[in-house]
Amino acid sequence: MTETLAMLEQMDRYNRLKRESQTEDRATVMAALKACGITKVVIRYDGYGDSGGVEECTVEGGQGQESLTVPVQTVILDWSSAEKTIQMAPLREVLETLAMQYVAVEHSGWENNEGGSGDVTFDPIAGTITVSHTENYVASEDFIHTY
Repeated sequence: MTETLAMLEQMDRYNRLKRESQTEDRATVMAALKACGITKVVIRYDGYGDSGGVEECTVEGGQGQESLTVPVQTVILDWSSAEKTIQMAPLREVLETLAMQYVAVEHSGWENNEGGSGDVTFDPIAGTITVSHTENYVASEDFIHTY
């Protein structure tokens, strides 16, 4: 029982730190986008059959894709210790990671089975991140006819 409680406490701590790190990374990303003169970033993702990820990243304003090479601070979480560390990474990498984290908030497992796709739009002017998600599924219709 003690091991189970310890594991649950660790999960709670990890989940709390994950939410905090998303908030920190969001603020960092929005500030970096504004500083680079970027007005919008759209990250397109797609996947099915238990795999998927970022397919495309488009940039409006600034120096385009070149702006996304700027190093920014990001929070890295270690599951086993539930500790966070800070490291530098290219803005594009942090954007992609943050985008997929926001997709998982409402659509965890989106890449499984028939999968899904969508766009994550970062709007630094409005200060918003918008997830537009399409979930794929197989439909069937049954018919029974007795004559």
